[in-house]
Parts: sequence; structure tokens; C-alpha cells
Amino acid sequence: MVDFTRKITHQDYKNSEKLKKYYHQVVKKIHTKPRKFKKRDYKKSQYRLVDDNFVVTKSGSKATPQIGGGVSLLLLLGTLRYLIRDGLNNEILFFMILSAFLTIFFVIYGFTMPKKEHILNRKDGLITMTGFFWQKNITMLFEKVEFAYSTGGEDGVGGFMLQTIRPNKWKTFDIYTIFGGDCYEDMSFITWYMDKNRPLPPGDAFDLYRQQDFERRKAEGFPKPLYPSKISTPEATKEQQAERKRIGGW
Repeated sequence: MVDFTRKITHQDYKNSEKLKKYYHQVVKKIHTKPRKFKKRDYKKSQYRLVDDNFVVTKSGSKATPQIGGGVSLLLLLGTLRYLIRDGLNNEILFFMILSAFLTIFFVIYGFTMPKKEHILNRKDGLITMTGFFWQKNITMLFEKVEFAYSTGGEDGVGGFMLQTIRPNKWKTFDIYTIFGGDCYEDMSFITWYMDKNRPLPPGDAFDLYRQQDFERRKAEGFPKPLYPSKISTPEATKEQQAERKRIGGW
């Protein structure tokens, strides 16, 4: 079985206190009860691995050179059409150079981009996000990572998607969705899953691992949760819930 444990690449942000005040910030907590993580959805979607230690997803990074290259190529072809019709002028020359440069850039990037990974490591409390273009993947302690939501366009398309803030000198973002819609639902699922003192999130995709996860937490004395929640996160059975209450007190 592939080991998805990755070494920590960054300890913290250089401006962590400033980022905590970022007005698009999404706080790490269970905001709402996320939908059930179903096995059938996992099997036919972008997930590579789902268990009690890791949730590994395809990052979707291949879309960047595909979409960027496609748009720039269409711009180049459109510019050539105007060149044939109107002849060369400064405006057409500018768009020819720009579109040709972007097309070549995205083609090269598509063939040379490093491996991009999205990994939630519940076991060690780590999260791996993609780097910016040719930058290698970034792995940090989950507790240190700052999240935000995307703004989208004027029509709202692409807005309120969960994203991580990369620990670079300049502020860049990595879209980090689970269900692909509401940033607060995605943040709730990620926080619930990454809080290894809580039971696994709802959904039959995790059912195979619930008992062994329960036994691990029981052996540790059912320590208190790491992240806040106003949402109840019960055990799989009433008997397990009673045992957690008796041993852990919560």
C-alpha cells in the first residue's frame, strides 16, 4: 500500500497574525454538519484514498494548463484572423505576442509541472497542498494552515469555494474542496476528519475503519477534541457513546 506520509516543508507563515485577520478567512471548526461521505461517490469521483489515516484527492491541477492553454490558443487564432483581415498594426501585434507567449507557456508547464497532491493526514495532523506553478508540494501542520474562500466573478460563479493560503512571500491560494460547493461545509468535513480525537465523519466510506479508530481513541483515554464544534459528533453506536462518556468525560 502506498504511504502518503509527507515531510513537513513549512513550519508556519511569516505573517500568520495578519492572515488571521484576512476578511475571507474560513476558521477551522465544524460550522455545520457535512453531508455523508458515501462510498459510491468516493469510488467514481476524484478521491484516490479514503480511510482512517488519509484522504487523498486528485488536485485538479491539470486543468490549469489545459484551460489556460486552450484559451490562449483561441486568442492566438482569433488574432491571426484579424491579422489576415485587417493587416498588422500595433494592437494586433501586441495580442499576437501575448497569446503566443501564453500558449507556449502553458504547453511547457503542462509537460513539466511537478506532481501535485492534496493529502489530509489525520494520523499525523498534516495537510499537503499544491505549490504555485513549478513550486513543489507544501506540507504543514494542519493547525498552522490558514483557509479562505474564493470570491468568484461578478455573477458569483466560482465563489465561496474553500482554499488554502500558501505560505509564500506573496499571497497565493490552492482550491481545496471536498464536496465542491459550500466552503463552510468543506471546512466542517476537513476539521472533523482532521480532529483525530473525534470519531470519523458520517458516511459509509468510513464504516470499515470506525471500530479500529474507536479502539485507538479508547486506548488513548478518549482525549478531548482538538477543534471547536457546536455540532454533535457522536460515536457510531450508543454503547460506544456511553463508553466515551464514561472514560473521556465527553
